[in-house]
Amino acid sequence: MRSFLQEPEAQRLPDASEAYIDRKHYYRQFLHGYYQFDCVVSESTVRSAKFYIPEGSVYNQPTVFVGVPGGYNPWEFMVQSRWKQLADQYGLYLVLMEAADENGWCRREEDLAYLDALNNDIALRPMFCSFQASFYTAAYGDAADAVGAHSRRNPRAYSGTALIGTKGMSEEECRWLEETDSRVEGVSLSQIQHPVWLVYSEENEAVRRELSYYKRANHALAEAKEEKGRTTWLPEKGGSIDEHWCAKTAAEVRDWEDCLEDGTSEQILTELFDGILRYPGTNNGALRKVENIYDRGFKRFSAPVWGGYYQDKRDMYQREWYVYVPESAPAEGEMPAVFVFHGAGGSGDEIADRMGWSAAADRYGFMLVMPTASEPNEVRSISDIRTNNIFRPMWNTGYPQPERPEDMRFLDFLYQWVTKTYPVDKSRIYASGQSSGGMMSWACAAYRADYFAAAAPFSARHIDIEAVERGEKEREPVCSSLIPVMANLGCCDSAFKGGFKEARELVDGWCSRYGLTKKWSDYTYMDGGKNCSRKEGLFTHYIFENEDGIPLLHLTETDTKAHAAWPSECDMVWKEWFVHFKKDPVTKKLYYQGKPV
Repeated sequence: MRSFLQEPEAQRLPDASEAYIDRKHYYRQFLHGYYQFDCVVSESTVRSAKFYIPEGSVYNQPTVFVGVPGGYNPWEFMVQSRWKQLADQYGLYLVLMEAADENGWCRREEDLAYLDALNNDIALRPMFCSFQASFYTAAYGDAADAVGAHSRRNPRAYSGTALIGTKGMSEEECRWLEETDSRVEGVSLSQIQHPVWLVYSEENEAVRRELSYYKRANHALAEAKEEKGRTTWLPEKGGSIDEHWCAKTAAEVRDWEDCLEDGTSEQILTELFDGILRYPGTNNGALRKVENIYDRGFKRFSAPVWGGYYQDKRDMYQREWYVYVPESAPAEGEMPAVFVFHGAGGSGDEIADRMGWSAAADRYGFMLVMPTASEPNEVRSISDIRTNNIFRPMWNTGYPQPERPEDMRFLDFLYQWVTKTYPVDKSRIYASGQSSGGMMSWACAAYRADYFAAAAPFSARHIDIEAVERGEKEREPVCSSLIPVMANLGCCDSAFKGGFKEARELVDGWCSRYGLTKKWSDYTYMDGGKNCSRKEGLFTHYIFENEDGIPLLHLTETDTKAHAAWPSECDMVWKEWFVHFKKDPVTKKLYYQGKPV
């Protein structure tokens, strides 16, 4: 058995076809250990990186990109800097970024291209389940300035940055960042928050310029906190429901090598990175501060659930789900509930914060149910990566397969479990989700309408995208009871371009199903609201009513929004949609504002 310090040989990643489903440990990482990763930068350039995945880790843990200084062995540096110890302790994933050769980080443009390609590759989940909202970086020595330049050019890449050994920023770079638009028109790169920890050997003009840059971007207070030689500036109070001002700026003068064995890495992890996530929102991402879900009262549950394929029930999968009952929920009597479904690659423990349903639950006092989806064991080739979709859980709204459970059957199990376990108001149960979870929300409306009083899909315009991609026809909806739907697409959504211009079949199907007075062609879409029901700020609304004037389909397109959901939208869905609808759990009669539909 190897000692802790003995360097193992970096393993080659297995082929994607070797991945397998473990039904008893359904959400455990397929592999663990120390791996070699060849990052394709260009047709002529392949650079090396290493992965470290601790034993027993599960999906969607934070990933720290460690910039290894030139001349250091990646394994030895990971151990010396204590990042391996932290990975083992906290279940982190590590990506060790290496210099091109013994000359170190001196090829600026090639280094930047390598860092960009590596960040993009890890987001595609190359045989392990990273989660892009919790990507962080800690770079040392000559790696610090290369990684610093990359993070400032690509602010979506990391949620927090530690530059241990930075030499500062040039006047030319600072000016370029101030003059260059980010991914959002009218917002310069210099206006985007970066939680940052700077360590430099001496103060000079370049360092002062870099520090001032981050303080401006982070809305830093004038008054700083001094502790053990480190100066920390907290952000001013501000931001919005969709993006918080939450980026700290920390700086200290010392030799970077002194930071390797004195606990600095754990301080960076716990004081700078912890709880800061850069969620999808606009094309720049949205920085938000969230507290530990278990400290706030989230509970995890797990049970074997039949997948539905084998009649002898040999296909039992150990499924998981999370429940959140906020302190604002009624202390006595029944409470409303929202089922929240994550997108492809997500999980039940992150989706409520990512969408913003947790904040809405706190404000309005309803409970959340957040299950984790099934995994398709399918080889996936994307960009230069060959991986497997078991690292990208997504909802199966179709039929069960030999190694793929039917998630509508899982939903049946959950509905029965939740309504027996908690004092739920069965007349006020709702469904929402984003991307693959948005399609699952459409499926709840199409196939399990009796369970829900209303649904709110985000970033989805299909019920079953897998059937569409295979050229199959989606299953016909079960017209058992009325269910109103409020659906939302972002105008900058790269996954579903064109908003509701491309949703004619779905919209007309819903209008026909309920005999609504308008159809898809009565409006125009993605044109700034030229022909809509109403336009409110960034939101363009299209409303379809029945003959009594009751809205049963409400479409919303959101300007500047990427493939995401915003907390303000969840707030809007609750106040403008869900609270108006109830469904009698016995008769399945739908009520709008207390009157039968």
